[in-house]
Amino acid sequence: MKKITTILSFILFSSISFLAQAQTHDEMFNTVFKQEKRAYFSDNMHLKADEFDKFWNVYGSFETDRTTLGAERIDLLKMYVEKYQTMTNTDADIFMKKWLALDKKEDALRGKYYAKMKKELGSKTAAHFLQLDDYIQTAIKFEILDELPFIGEFSN
Repeated sequence: MKKITTILSFILFSSISFLAQAQTHDEMFNTVFKQEKRAYFSDNMHLKADEFDKFWNVYGSFETDRTTLGAERIDLLKMYVEKYQTMTNTDADIFMKKWLALDKKEDALRGKYYAKMKKELGSKTAAHFLQLDDYIQTAIKFEILDELPFIGEFSN
């Protein structure tokens, strides 16, 4: 687990500086990040030979569906970076409503794919998958939030 935290930390520290840069940097980051996640799941799912294809098919669909949500999260973070020093009450309300709505979408997607994974591989494997995914997502959120200033932190 420490290895993945270190890798994610490095990638996330790098990604924060890329938030305001060109799309090609976003694409490069996404490619590297997806490869690291696949390697992490591959190392930690402990799949049997007959489970391998089923897992990766469901996982591939999950990541494809999550791509849009990831792009929305990055766009929201870009908006935050641009506005946090001058954020008004209205801006803060809009930001938090979008953040919370995105969290709900991500939870719904995870629930949808838990059901698909459970159907293909059973509850135990599906739960293990979500535990690992939750670990990664929590590490990502922590690293991002740790790098971002709080609203009003630099206000007078």
